[in-house]
Order: sequence, then C-alpha cells, then structure tokens
Amino acid sequence: MAPETPSTRLAIVGTAGHIDHGKTALVRRLTGVDTDRLPEEKKRGISIDLGFAPLVTPGGVHLGIVDVPGHERFVKNMLAGVGGVDLVLLVIAADEGVMPQTREHLAIVRLLGVTRGVIVLTKRDLVDADWIGEIRRDVEVLLSGTPFAAMPVVEFSAVTGAGTAELFAAIDAQLAGLALRPADEPARLPVDRVFIVEGFGTVVTGTLWRGRIRTGDTLELQPRGLPVRVRRVQVHGQTVEEARAGQRTAVALHGVEREQVERGDWLQAAGSLRPSSILDVRFEALDDLEKDWPANTRVRFHLGASEIIGRLVLLEGESVAPGGSALAQVRLERPTVAARGDRFVIRRYSPSHTIGGGSVIEPVAAKRRRHGALDALEVRESGSLEARLLQLVEAEGSPISTSRLAQVVGESQSVAQTALEHLLEDHEIAMPLPDRWLALRKWHGALEHIEREVRGYADKYPSRFGYLKGELKSGLKVAMEGTLFDIAFKALEEEGRLEVRSQRVRPADSPWEPPAATTEALKKLEAELEATGMSVPDALQWQGKPDSAAAEVATLGLFLERLVRVNQELIYTSHQMKVLRAKLADHFAKNAVLTMAEFKEMASVSRKYAVPLLEHCDRVGWTVRSGDERRKGGRG
Repeated sequence: MAPETPSTRLAIVGTAGHIDHGKTALVRRLTGVDTDRLPEEKKRGISIDLGFAPLVTPGGVHLGIVDVPGHERFVKNMLAGVGGVDLVLLVIAADEGVMPQTREHLAIVRLLGVTRGVIVLTKRDLVDADWIGEIRRDVEVLLSGTPFAAMPVVEFSAVTGAGTAELFAAIDAQLAGLALRPADEPARLPVDRVFIVEGFGTVVTGTLWRGRIRTGDTLELQPRGLPVRVRRVQVHGQTVEEARAGQRTAVALHGVEREQVERGDWLQAAGSLRPSSILDVRFEALDDLEKDWPANTRVRFHLGASEIIGRLVLLEGESVAPGGSALAQVRLERPTVAARGDRFVIRRYSPSHTIGGGSVIEPVAAKRRRHGALDALEVRESGSLEARLLQLVEAEGSPISTSRLAQVVGESQSVAQTALEHLLEDHEIAMPLPDRWLALRKWHGALEHIEREVRGYADKYPSRFGYLKGELKSGLKVAMEGTLFDIAFKALEEEGRLEVRSQRVRPADSPWEPPAATTEALKKLEAELEATGMSVPDALQWQGKPDSAAAEVATLGLFLERLVRVNQELIYTSHQMKVLRAKLADHFAKNAVLTMAEFKEMASVSRKYAVPLLEHCDRVGWTVRSGDERRKGGRG
C-alpha cells in the first residue's frame, strides 16, 4: 500500500445487506483480508461483529472498509460501524434478490445521511442473464425515490473476480467529489472496539470522524470525562505519528483501564463536546411504518457506536405519520456525546426494528414541554450561524466566551469568532470583555440600571457621598447576575461615569457637597461627644432609625473620617481617638505592657467602654493583646 501523506484522499466505505449475501467474501476478494476475525464467526460462517480492511483504489483513494453483519439479531453491531461512512456498498445476492435486511440496512444508511454508494449484485456466477434481469428490476423498484436510485449497479462474483474492475471504477467515480474531512477541528472518534495489548495497555478503535490524533496528545473519554494520554497511534495495523479524519484508527491510551471503556464511548479533544441525557432533535419516521408513531415511546437510540435506551418525546403533534417528521426530544437513560447535525437512528424498543432517525439540533438540552413555544428550537434547527449564536448569547445572563459558544453550535472557534464579529458590527451584541459576548440590550440595560440606581440614591440621600457598592450589588441581584454587575460597574467607572470613594459610589457628573444643615449638626454632635470624655452615649439610641436625621449626621461623619465607629454601640470623634492614641504612646514609652486596670484609669472609663476600646486598638494596630495584657502595636 502506498504511504499516506497529508494530501492523501481518504474515505470510509461500509458494506450493507442481508445475511449470507456475500459482503465478507466481497471484501476478501477486493482486499485479501478476511474480516471474520472471531472464532464463532469462523465456526458459524456468518459475520457477527464488525470487520475492517484497508484498500487503495486505482484512483488513489485510501479506503478503510467496514464490513458489517447482516443478520437481524446483529443490527446494533451493524449500526456501531456504519456511522461516519462516506460510501456504502449495498450488497444484494443475485440468487436471492431483495430481502428484509436489505431493506432495513438501506433505511439505516439513508437515515444516517449517506448519499454515495454502489449497488453490488453478488454471486453473479450462480444465475443466468434472465434471472439477473429480474433482480435488477426488483432493485430498481427498491431504490426508486431514494438517493440511491441513480447510483451504479455492478454485477460481481467473489469466486471468479468478475466485475472487480467495474466495481473499482464505480467506487472511484462516486468518491470523485468527496471533500476532505475536517482534520483541523477538535478530534472526535466513536469507540467501536476496546481491547488490551501487552506492553501498551488499553487500546480503542474507531473511525476518526474529525480532527487528528497524535502520539502524546491529551484527550478525554466521554461520557465519563476521563482524561487520557495517547501512547501509540495505528492505522490498519501500521504505527503512525498521527491519524487524520477519515481513517480507521487504533489508539493505545495511558490513564484508563479496560473496564472503564466500552463500545459507544467517545474519544475526543478535551472540552470540545459535553455529555447530555437530553437532546433536541428532528425525528424522521420511515415511510414503511405500519401506523403512526406515538408521541411518547421507549426506544433504542443509536449514535456513533452506541445503543442507549431512552424515550422519544414528540414536541409537536400527537404522532408522526409514516414518512413524516417532527421536532422531538430524546431523553436517554444514560448520557451520550452529540454534536449539532449528528445523524442518528431510532429503533423500536421491543421487538427491535428500525422505525426512523434524524438529526441533532441541540446536543445539550433541557426538558421541554410538549406543544410549548418552539420558535427558538426552529432557529436552532434551520437558522443561520449568526442567528443561532445571537439566540444563545441572548439567553445568557452574563458574558459568554467564544469557545463555549463554538462548542454549543458545533463550529470551530475561528468560524464562530467571525460570525460573532459580524453580530458586533451589526450592533446585535456587545463585547464587554475580550472574547466575552453579551446581548447588546442586556449590556446597555445593565449599565443604565446601575446608573439609575446610583443617581436615585444620591438624590434621596444628599448627606451621603453615595451608595455603598456592596449594597448596590445586593440590591440589583434580581435584575442581573453578579458577574454582569461587576463587569458593568467596572466599565462605568473606567468611562468616568461613576465616582467611587471609600466603597461609596455616586454619579461622576454630580459634584457632592453635603447640606449645610447636616454639616452644622455634625459639628454639634462632635462637641457633645467630646464633652463626655470617653464615656459616650449609646449610638444605637441617639442615631434612631437608619434614615433619621441623626443617622444621616453619623453617616456623614464616618465617611469624612471625623467620626470613628468602635462597635455598633460606640462612636467617637477622630479627636477623641487621637487623644487616646497619644496617651497609649506615652504609656508605652515608659512601660512594656498595659493592663486593663491601667487602661481604665488612663481613659477614665468603666469596663463597659474599656473592653471595646482596647479591641479597637488591637484591630488598628495600636496595641497587641498578650493574655490579659497589651503590648505596643506596630502602629502604636
């Protein structure tokens, strides 16, 4: 096989079709690989689980072939491998024609959005021309009205090799317009096999849907959220430095035990997608259902390589008619990891049979009421990227990052960034912080609300410099989240629209001058307090109610630092405290320690005043407590 380069064209091809129609023999003839690897498969002569083989087409496309089992009992295994397929080989045995699993496998690949394929009529060596003509007509009826109707039909024999060249030509023609998978996006691989390799530990395999995986990468296993490190990467048994989107990949992992991983898990770039048990979806019912599908049913949900039991809850209508569709929620019994646009398959819980599928709209959703407002969900489904981002931003109460938005909409950060910048230019959103976005109306509303509250407070309490910032934030907690308040407040302060002093805030365009009457009352209060020595009256009594005139005087004095609050009951003038500090300094100039008795005598107060005064002296650093005594403090 020719070595692969970054420009190598890659594709994943999957087989599909009824049991014993020659899928495995077809792959063996094309690749030389027997994909029946299990002893039970050898013994029974049927495929039970997924098989894999590499192939390079004459056109130079490097294929990873996924051979799936055809028995109806193993459809869930088939589903584990057919996700992420670029082209399907729909295998129909020429001696039997269209069979039940032919129809179900065809329905599945259609539901998964596979649009490229080749119809392979195998066992051509067993039938004559007339019979093969009948089979072709049956196939034409089967495919009528489907994306496969115009796809090539190749007659093939795994025994003689007849049709091999035509099959290769058809595959190359179908893949000619295939775009490269996104190798620069965050890595994402659905795990379809897990095993142990001696010397390397736990190994997982799967089709790399997007991104790259390199030796040494730190990834995560979801939905458990386990961090892991890549020890070795292989593509079809060959060790490589990196695997790229569109390759069958085996990854040896450090940091996880075999028992911690299972088929259906996801290996992905850290933080790229989140697990969820509720998904908003567009559900599409198969057109051959026997009757309408009801609104709330237990089902088997297939995404990637997983099968999860859950409920399909229709959000509109009482049922879905065969061939119809509806907005719905999938509520799972354990979480999965989906991205917007992922295709999934829904099978009946019992007996298991495919009934429909669809696409993921919101991969991390909250429970919705049936028949509730669905306008937002319709935007998420079919709106432009800008519309979807705007909807998400408007739902946030505080600024949200580009990386978080990109994760939710399922786009790269660069693509999301460009769309957000367009919304910014159109004045739909604001960027209050670098790489943080908020709806413009919420941002302007937050700024206006803060200014309005600050101005109203200044008008109501002219004796006060302004609103205490902590009280302002607490008073607005219903109107806005704390994070938004902090950002908006800082913006107003930096723009010079607010003036802050001693944790009080007022409008910057309204110079403050306390009322003359309050200033005169403060002078009178200072005189009254100083007349008492240090045995001042109880502040709780003379202040009265919080908004009384006396309380306003006290608030002004404390703000101007002409008054000092020792505790809730005691307020002194700054002059009284200055005199006390001088007495302390004089005492410590002559003595190493100060006792309670000495302090009471020095300040001419009773113990009622001495205890809180000394505690205040400790807090401001004039004294330091040592047992029942005080020593000189660092600021004494």
